[in-house]
Amino acid sequence: MTQETFAEMARRHLCDDMLAAGNFKMVDGQACSVGCFCYDYGLKPGDFEGLAKLTGYPEAAHRLQESIFEGLPETERANWHVAFAEKAATVTDWQTVIDRIILTSLRIAEAYDTSESKVVAAVIALYERRLNGDNPSDAEWVAAYAAGAVARDAAGAARCAARAVARDAAGAAAWAAADAAGNAAGNAAWVQIRDAFLNV
Repeated sequence: MTQETFAEMARRHLCDDMLAAGNFKMVDGQACSVGCFCYDYGLKPGDFEGLAKLTGYPEAAHRLQESIFEGLPETERANWHVAFAEKAATVTDWQTVIDRIILTSLRIAEAYDTSESKVVAAVIALYERRLNGDNPSDAEWVAAYAAGAVARDAAGAARCAARAVARDAAGAAAWAAADAAGNAAGNAAWVQIRDAFLNV
């Protein structure tokens, strides 16, 4: 196993042109963001849980790392790989960081929520409460999850975001937000989500 730090590995991946979207497995010396780290650590491709155990960062952080990598324009992916690794080393409260990224994703998706019950706004309110120190009850999260599932079944990526984040799926929330925004706006959404992480 390598003795490099996580950030040192990331910088080497960039310098050695090892980064390519779409493949956890190392192919012709290239893999995705998480794929490169899994390769270096001797893990199976896409082993988010194993990577989290080795880095000490939560699995949700690595899922967010990979989601943003895959979602960003190709010209910005490699620099994100390094920026994530460098920023991760400074994070002391991952739950707050992840909650803020989910909130950013929800706010992007909210504009596209056409459900009568406005489920995205309801989940935004839960996250805002939690970030302000007022933890919603388990029953409130379950109700938000159920409402999001019903709305998602009716249609719409924005409502899917509400369903996903009720389970703290940061990467899923980001994907749903970008999907709700559509093609061109989706690229801008990924940039906004990346910047929110880097500026927490």
